[in-house]
This record gives sequence, structure tokens and C-alpha cells, in this order.
Amino acid sequence: MFKLCRNLPRASVGFLGLVLVLTCTAFNAKADTLRRGGIGQTTTQGGMMFGVPAGVSPATASPSALPSVQEFSVAGSGNINFAADPSVCTNAGLSCNAGETCQCLQLTGAVTDGIGPLFHGAASLILNIVTTFPTRQYPNGNTAGQTCFFASGVLTITPAVTSGISFITSGAACNGTNGGVALYSGGFEIGPSTGGFSNAVGGGTLGFGSNFNTDVGIFDLKGAGSGLN
Repeated sequence: MFKLCRNLPRASVGFLGLVLVLTCTAFNAKADTLRRGGIGQTTTQGGMMFGVPAGVSPATASPSALPSVQEFSVAGSGNINFAADPSVCTNAGLSCNAGETCQCLQLTGAVTDGIGPLFHGAASLILNIVTTFPTRQYPNGNTAGQTCFFASGVLTITPAVTSGISFITSGAACNGTNGGVALYSGGFEIGPSTGGFSNAVGGGTLGFGSNFNTDVGIFDLKGAGSGLN
């Protein structure tokens, strides 16, 4: 329709033609404004993604001075309880919505490798996995019978008695290719932390693979941030 409006003659038109030209011009201008504003392609109600609160225009945000950023990575392992008490997730601030069913997973272990300030320390990963059937279960797209679920959680690392850092994560938890295997992959942001990490901010990716038969999980985190003293 935009193309048809652009091709209408702008001269030697009658009253009806003039009305059509003005209408299409206004329509094109409105459509262009909507496209620039991120509307007109896919819209949703109830809020906006990517960190913009509902009712707030991104254009009104004032840019801050850019911080100095460093890369870091963390790798380690631990024992997994695939069916931890729901209170473990609740105490970590991970709740299951009313009317839905959830599975609480808890890994307790230690960091054994890393780049940056997080190359050692105790580690705790807690995941709240939404298992409501069938509306919250999805095929993983690779092998029939393998299922994925939405999950959210927190990885806490304590390199020293007085310092700890938390990573708030959301992603997908999936059954692996073999029985008794669970996989997780998601993004993270640095959450409330203490000691030398109290001013840390940043983000990245977090993943782990685990085996039900051995109750062992291996996690890997890569990211970048500032305030990582």
C-alpha cells in the first residue's frame, strides 16, 4: 500500500485525487514514524523488552559515561540435587507462579579455573525450572522425545569470606541426548554482590551439563563487566 500511495500523481488531480494524495502522505508519514519507534512490525501489550520500563520512552534516557570493562570466565563442577526442596528456590528469590509446576535444581561445588578475579572459590547454582505440562514444555528441535523448559536461577561464587558475587540467569533447561542428562544454557547479569564486587555490573552467558547417574554437573560462565576488583 505504501508503494501505491507514492505512485499517485501530485498534480492535475481533482478533489478526490487530492484527498487520496493527502491521506496517503499522512499514512506514509505515520507509518514511517511507527517504524522508527519500533512499532508496526510486532507489538505486544503490557510492557517492553530490553530493559525499557513500561510507559517510558527510550529517547528520554540520558547516556552515562562508559565504564572500563574487562572480560572474565569461570569454570567448575559440583554435586547436583535434581529435586531440591522448593524452599531452596524460594529462599533464593525464585518463585513458581500460581497454577504452574516447577522443579528446583541445586548444584553445590567449587570453581576450579577462570580468567580474571574469579578463578577460585565456593560455587552454588540454583535453578527454578517451569515444568507445567504441556504449555511450558517444548521440543528441543533435535531429537524426538527431548524436551526443554524455561528456567531462571542464580549462580553465587564466594572467592573470599568477605566477598561474593551473584549472577542472575534466565534460559532453557533441556534433556540431553542420553537418559539421565540435563543441559542448561542462558544469559546472565551480575546481581547483588558483596565486598570487592559490591559495585560490579556486567553480563554474559552461563551453561552447564550434568549427569543424573553420577549427580555431577560442570558449569561454565563467560562474560564482561566493570567493578570486578
